[in-house]
Amino acid sequence: MGTAELKVPEGKLVEAKVKIIEGKINEILITGDFYVHPEEEIEELEKNLLGISVEKVNDVVNNFFKNRDIILVGVRPQDFVKVILMASQE
Repeated sequence: MGTAELKVPEGKLVEAKVKIIEGKINEILITGDFYVHPEEEIEELEKNLLGISVEKVNDVVNNFFKNRDIILVGVRPQDFVKVILMASQE
């Protein structure tokens, strides 16, 4: 399982643990000291990423946040994309 962390410019930390099997996300855990409301949306994002190919991470993450009423503080959708891709390389 690959692990990565990203310190975003605002000073928040985003961490991802990702297990890739045959080019697809088999397991994923996203944590950090950022703020998301409602909090359970991070779990929903993780569920949306399961089974997708690494090449589709950017589209899935951006569409997820674009199509939902989610408040992000200290982190942006592209920060999630970056840390997931970093962890996928491990």
